[in-house]
Order: sequence, then structure tokens, then C-alpha cells
Amino acid sequence: MNNGNLCFGVNTDSFFGIGFGLVGNNDPRALELKFNRYFELLNEYRIQAVEINTEIEQLSPGFLGKIIAPIIKSSDVKANIKSVSVHLPYLQLNPSSLLEEYRKLSVDYIIRVINACRELEALNISVGRFVLHLTSEFEDSIMFFPIGEEDKKALIVSAINQARKSMADILEKTGLNPGMFALENLEVFPFDYLYPIVKEYNISICFDIGHWGLNGFMPLEFIEKFKLENISEIHIQDMVLERQGLRITVRKEHRALGDGILRVDDFFNYLKDKKFGGSLIIENRSEKDLIKSLEYIKSKNLIHIK
Repeated sequence: MNNGNLCFGVNTDSFFGIGFGLVGNNDPRALELKFNRYFELLNEYRIQAVEINTEIEQLSPGFLGKIIAPIIKSSDVKANIKSVSVHLPYLQLNPSSLLEEYRKLSVDYIIRVINACRELEALNISVGRFVLHLTSEFEDSIMFFPIGEEDKKALIVSAINQARKSMADILEKTGLNPGMFALENLEVFPFDYLYPIVKEYNISICFDIGHWGLNGFMPLEFIEKFKLENISEIHIQDMVLERQGLRITVRKEHRALGDGILRVDDFFNYLKDKKFGGSLIIENRSEKDLIKSLEYIKSKNLIHIK
């Protein structure tokens, strides 16, 4: 909390694209200019937290230490940033894979990125939390497999056992405090199956309201089920319903706050009443939507600009 206000942050995806565009224009000078614009925007709205997407590190090892960290360190416009979290890589990885070699490889890449973030620490950029996925789109797809319920349950149990092994490996091999990790709920695979891992390893939850909303639920329903005290970070966005046919309506997440159906205003008021102390990280997919989200929280007096 800051003077009774919620602590809002922005994931770098909202400005740069996933993993800094992955294969986009990652020329250091161009990134430096864009980072200056990024921090100027965050300062304009008194944003206090940043979450760095590290997807690029598995494709271009050394990118965080050689490019991103020096740019962040050298920027003279990041004065309001109080908290830095890291979103660990998830594309092309699966820590719950039933293929043991693939599971181990996924864990290895996650640990490599965690170690790469020590470059940030060396520059006095303190990482407060690592957000991770322990399942992938494959586990989401299990829920739609045209197989018997007993067979489906066996697959789910096996995947969760693999996820549990991966969490244990990450903690053992990094030596980090479990409190440094927050497990994110994903789109389809029920978080009920992953919640025991949260309790067993004493890690926290990163609650993504869009992922939850894809299943037809409102944010407060997640809080009721998994308890606010277990949540250290919340990914915020809105969701719209788009008609794509005579009888087909599609939910689309990562939209600007206030544009959709998730009743984010009520949710933020609830968090203020409960004095939620974690970060609320905006996850949009464009600078335009990010600015709309920032204007929304400003209009609701959730941030105070002198």
C-alpha cells in the first residue's frame, strides 16, 4: 500500500510486446529510447511497480544482463518504481510434461532465467517476486479431450505430480525463499488442481483475472475460493464479448480496463477495503490499451497525480 492506495504496476508486455517482441526490433538504442518513453509514461501516472517478461532470455541468452539491465539501470526517469517482479518464461516450456526429459529441460530453462536475473541484482535492481506457470496449453487441452473421465483424471493427476516435482526442483536448485515465487492461474486447467502445490511449498498465488474470466467467473469468486491472504500479485485487464457468428460469442481478455465485463471497479474497491498490499500488474497488449487502462484507474481516483 502507498498512503492508503493500491499499488499498480505494468507488465512490459503492455508496451513492448511479449518478451520485448521476441523477434522484433531489439536494437539496444531503439530499446533505450522506448524504455525512456515507458518510464516517462509510468511516472506520469505515478506507477510504482514493473513486471519484466523474460521470454526473450530463453531465445537469446544474455539478453537480460547485456541489454535490458543496463538500459533500466541507466534510465534517469524511473524514480517512482518501488517494486520489480519477473515473469518467468512459459512459451514452448512445460514443467508438468509427462515426458520427463522435457519436464527437466523446461525446469532448466526457468532456472537459467532466474540465474540471469542475478544480473539485475548486481545492478541494484531488486527482484521481489518470480511469477511462474507450472502447466501449459497441453494441460488446458486435456480438459477437452474426448476420453473417459477416469482416463482424464489419470492424466490430470500425472501432470500435477510432474508440476510438483518441478516446483521442488526450482526451489532446491535456486535456493530461493519460497515466498519469492507466485504461481499463476491459467486459462482452462482448474486452479483447484494446482492449489495444493501452493500450500505444500509455501509459495503464493499470482491471480490473473482475465484467465479466470475466460471460464465465466468474476474476480471476487476467485478470492472467495482461494483467499486473499494467499495472493501476492494480481494481473489486471478487462474482457470483452465479441459476436463471431449466429450463435457464437467469444471472450477476449487483455483488453483495456473499463472496456469490458469484469466489473473491475467493484474489484478494486474491494481490494482497497481489504488493504491488499500486493501489486496489481496491468497486462494489456498495446500502448494504446495501456494508456486507456491508466486513464481508467486515474478517473476512479485509484492513483493520485499531483
